[in-house]
Amino acid sequence: MFFTVVSLVLLAAVTAQAQWSIGAPGKHEAPPGLHRYAMLVFANPIPGREAEFNDWYSNTHMGDLVQLQGWMGAQRFRIVTNVQPRPSAAGYAHGYLIIWDLEETEPMKALSRMTDAIAGGKSRLGAAFNYTPGAGANGTFEAIGPRITRPDGKGPTLPAASDNKTPRPNRYVLMDFANPMPGQDAEFEKAANQTIQNVLMLPGWMAAQRYRMADTPGRPSLKPKYLTVWETEGASAQAVHDTLIQGQKTGAVPKNNFADQSTAEVVYWEPITPYITKDDFTR
Repeated sequence: MFFTVVSLVLLAAVTAQAQWSIGAPGKHEAPPGLHRYAMLVFANPIPGREAEFNDWYSNTHMGDLVQLQGWMGAQRFRIVTNVQPRPSAAGYAHGYLIIWDLEETEPMKALSRMTDAIAGGKSRLGAAFNYTPGAGANGTFEAIGPRITRPDGKGPTLPAASDNKTPRPNRYVLMDFANPMPGQDAEFEKAANQTIQNVLMLPGWMAAQRYRMADTPGRPSLKPKYLTVWETEGASAQAVHDTLIQGQKTGAVPKNNFADQSTAEVVYWEPITPYITKDDFTR
């Protein structure tokens, strides 16, 4: 019986459908005088306590922190491990990701509010979260441009209300971390910006936004310096990835020759919660 239950749980994890929308609408630009940041937390539960971990994360922790000044919203994701070939060797150490959207004059102001809220008890700790040093990973990235959508104006697919046969496509994010080759930051950035224009011509590739690692003294991150967050839709993450691979093979999406492939982390994630803001707690 034990192995039957485990098999069913694993099967459910593999066949989960990524049906939530992704992030907030709009260009994700901060108002004048402020900067836009994405604080990323990669985590695993304590073994055997995954359900408790997810309950605390989604129903307690997210709401505790989006109350804070400068904490604009958040969404949780689960890793997709079955895309082949894997886009990168690294990036698969953690099963869960949360993206926190921040707006402040500089990142440490927002991050210090989180530290104070945890120390003071406003943000409640989760017993099933693995707080062991090195068990998780994090990083705060500053947006270096607006969120860019498809040049053809196509938005996420939603079948007509009268269409009872067509399911919605699944939604995924591709977290694309990269370092430039030494001394080639400018060339890397130019190629990365052009890549966005090329990829957003492909079916199922809906939007993208670029980030650079923020300066957060005392909160180091081992992630690569640059990040592109891609928003996609398709029957599966594999189908989305196959479209990208085909674009690369045909030359529609040229390779960024100024990226250090040895340190890249390119991983698909599926949303497991809606995007929430503090408005979700004022009704």
